[in-house]
Amino acid sequence: MKSSHHPPGPNSMAITIYYKTVGVAAYGISNPIGARLYYCSNQRVQVTDEKTTNELYGPQDATQICMPWCRDNTPTQTLLGTLTRGVILQEDDGDIFATRLCQCAVFFGDKRGVLTKLERGQRVKIFDFKTRFLPLYFQHLQSHSQSGTQKGVVLDPFPDPDVMLSFGQRWDDRRPIENTLIWAKVIHMKSRQLTLDFTQLFPPLPPIGNEDCIQFSESDPYDRLADAFSLAL
Repeated sequence: MKSSHHPPGPNSMAITIYYKTVGVAAYGISNPIGARLYYCSNQRVQVTDEKTTNELYGPQDATQICMPWCRDNTPTQTLLGTLTRGVILQEDDGDIFATRLCQCAVFFGDKRGVLTKLERGQRVKIFDFKTRFLPLYFQHLQSHSQSGTQKGVVLDPFPDPDVMLSFGQRWDDRRPIENTLIWAKVIHMKSRQLTLDFTQLFPPLPPIGNEDCIQFSESDPYDRLADAFSLAL
């Protein structure tokens, strides 16, 4: 897996690209202009007009993240061919925005498969730090601080510090995102740090297995007699 030479700074992003279950590249983004996620095609038109170049490929000062060539999978390589213009990812006032320039359809969502399609050429908020992550985070923080985990209090799921992008394919409960040809995980680093801080303050309870459902009756005199016979054997 390839990594960029620029470690992620405060309030930045980390991006990992996957081809199905295989992580093929990872980058930390501290560039305030953002990053362009695209496929390195030789078909790029050379233009000298800066305005036209920005319209075709986004800000030229953005970190350029080239998706690796896929040697062994023709469908994946075909899909990569529609990603020449790419997707622009930018952090703005704590939130993450995406602009789809490429021909390939791009979907974003969470692990539970709640998906939204990016419309081409529109700048869309894909990670809401201020009005979604933080309120849910403080809700859980307050609940745990008052009485550990309050009984009877139903909370929304703990907010994810990341957002998923899939290229050309949807995912859902029947087809996990790991089964799609190309996808990426975009981590909001400040949210990730808050999540780590929370788990250190309030370690998760051990999982409850099927033993919680085991039922049996109290032993009676015949049970004790059978136990005595078994010991005598």
